[in-house]
Amino acid sequence: MSTPFLSQPSIVNSIHKHKRFISIVTVAAAVVGAIFYWTGLRKYEATSEFVLRNPLYTDRGNMFSNEKTMDYFAGEDDIDKIILLSGSDLVQKQVIRNMHLADAYKVDTTTRKGELMLQRKFHSNLKIIRTEFKALLLGYTDTDPDRAAAVANETVHVLETTYGEFYQDMRRNMYMSIMDKIRDEDSSINALTDTLAKLRDQYHIYDIISPGRNNIMLSGMKAGGNGQGSYGMAIERIQNIESLKDELVTVRAKQTTLANQYVTGNKKDQLPVLKVVTEAKNPVRAKGPGGILTVIISAFLGLFFSIVYMLLYDSRFWAYTESE
Repeated sequence: MSTPFLSQPSIVNSIHKHKRFISIVTVAAAVVGAIFYWTGLRKYEATSEFVLRNPLYTDRGNMFSNEKTMDYFAGEDDIDKIILLSGSDLVQKQVIRNMHLADAYKVDTTTRKGELMLQRKFHSNLKIIRTEFKALLLGYTDTDPDRAAAVANETVHVLETTYGEFYQDMRRNMYMSIMDKIRDEDSSINALTDTLAKLRDQYHIYDIISPGRNNIMLSGMKAGGNGQGSYGMAIERIQNIESLKDELVTVRAKQTTLANQYVTGNKKDQLPVLKVVTEAKNPVRAKGPGGILTVIISAFLGLFFSIVYMLLYDSRFWAYTESE
């Protein structure tokens, strides 16, 4: 039985025989590619590169410690958290609002469907990857190059604010807890002070009696001369209350120092966690191949598929040399 086969002469012969058709398809594909390039929407990608500082350096224990043993740059876990936040509604919705992307993309966000459509569009246009040097590269793609750069920079800013506020909120909550404790201690100190003042006026004992201060007494006390009534009981009561008050005053002093440490660096622009290495700028050139390269690729595809089609067409009708 004879079997058709493809040989180099038969392929050349087929191309030569159908050269007019192949030329037309090749030129048509090149024209279609040129039309597609010049009439289609061009997309621009703006990128911003930044590094992440170690957020634990903003911790009170590390800020007021004399020993610095940690790396100034964040580790892989912190980088993972930034990547997680970049895809969260907490960050993306804020960027969408700040950049007025609903108006820019002409999307009606008053409906749930429109809101989801805008979020998906933003999410698909945004990308963030880590580099081999532990930096982060954030890119945003848009048909407007200026808007692409502005959105990329705004996203980095919102990421810094959101991530930094996480640690600031923790320190702020600790500070508020300590301040609540200080207010309670102030109330107790004021109550003990009032009690001591009444006891001293009642018994006319105005000597400094402070067992909590190594039993310091700045004057000699004698019964009958300095006080009246149950003088011994008065001395004991004053010593007990004074001891409690001195202890509370000492604790409050420590708490006040601690509160001042926790409030350090809590202002908005203090201790930023991100450092922008390269700010996003107008990318100028669109993504993908240029116009000439698009025409060449289209022409090549047209040439390739037209040749393959004619070879298959000729083989169907047994146009090749047959071997026995």
